[in-house]
Amino acid sequence: MIDELKSEVEKTFSRKIVNRGDCEALAHDVYVKTGAVLSYNTLRRLYGLAENRNTRESTLNQLAVYCAFHSYKDFCQRFSEVDIWPSWENLYVILSRNDTTALLELLRFRRRRNEQFTLSFTIVVRELIYRKDLKALLAIFRDEEFNFNKLPYDDVAQIGVLIGMVFRNFSDFEIEKQLLREANFRDMVFKIFVDYKSLNGKYGKWVHFLYKLEKIDKESQLFIHCIELWRRYLVNEPFNIDLKQKIPTLSTDQHPILFGRIFGLKVIFAENQKQKKVLLQKMQKRLNAQPQFANELLFEPSLQCLVTRDVALMEFVMANQNIVNDIKYWYHISQVAVHKVFQVSVAIQANQYTKAKNILSQIPFHYIRHGYREFVELYSTFFNFHIAKQFNAKNQQELWAEHLKIRNSLNYAILNKAYFENYFSN
Repeated sequence: MIDELKSEVEKTFSRKIVNRGDCEALAHDVYVKTGAVLSYNTLRRLYGLAENRNTRESTLNQLAVYCAFHSYKDFCQRFSEVDIWPSWENLYVILSRNDTTALLELLRFRRRRNEQFTLSFTIVVRELIYRKDLKALLAIFRDEEFNFNKLPYDDVAQIGVLIGMVFRNFSDFEIEKQLLREANFRDMVFKIFVDYKSLNGKYGKWVHFLYKLEKIDKESQLFIHCIELWRRYLVNEPFNIDLKQKIPTLSTDQHPILFGRIFGLKVIFAENQKQKKVLLQKMQKRLNAQPQFANELLFEPSLQCLVTRDVALMEFVMANQNIVNDIKYWYHISQVAVHKVFQVSVAIQANQYTKAKNILSQIPFHYIRHGYREFVELYSTFFNFHIAKQFNAKNQQELWAEHLKIRNSLNYAILNKAYFENYFSN
């Protein structure tokens, strides 16, 4: 079974072991993920890159643990199951047993092996939500291995959206409040699935609950304050100067998306052009220092530009449009798509209808993350109508009807008839 274990190690490591450099990198990865110290020379001998000796059982145990088994003996006993698991049968069997410990072990196993973990985690959590199994849900979100900071953001982005959508059709506020009190649930779901479709509905109710919660981490406080201010703006609720003055201070240690959200709000509610100029300089400084985060930093400002038409913010985002195109992760496609929709609005305002039509036709709307999608489609259908009107297209009435349908479903007071009639005027 040693050859089979070697193969599993390569799968876990995501590359073949063919030279000394691979062995050194593997030894480091084993240490990072398990804390076990293995000599790269030991690995060279195991993979036939140096004079071979009998491999110690302790080495085999350490490598088996690296592959998410308890020991080499456990690997030998359970190896035959590995090829069966991708069929999902084992996951549903364990779910049927209501065995929280077994569920946790299964999810840990899949995470360590990077074996369809994202979808597995989502299926389990969604099933537990519908069962209203709060005890099991808390066990999962409190498990150290599933902590937001331990998972790739690309995985968290997918998990958050898929779980967040459940709550559009699920209603048990007592369970929801218990979950919202969990920092990891806030990080993985609440702050990932920002549901623009229901800022004045279910999601707004969550925001209102957390806004009054005293014991909550600082980043969540900053996030909630921003969302609450934005929600009040959209639903045309009054907010006093004190609420605007409490917009968080920009800090370079803030997550790029949060930094962008705070930046946009501060520009929109700035009292004068001097304040705006200082804010623009701060954002430009971070963009210059971290151009790899341009998509994240300018994502929320692009959305805020669509809504507010703030001139200073629009000019700044457009001035940096060329750096918002580096797509490395799937969620980048969504962020860039939102930015492109904003570019369409600028092109139409400049009477560049052909350019606007070309940009709009190339936007992958199906990649825009749910939560934002309906809100962005409100504007894209509006722009489509304007373009169709300019070119005397026959489907103008259909496009306008689609726009009205989305507008009515969102039901935000600020997005009324007068707002869209004057959208392209100063």
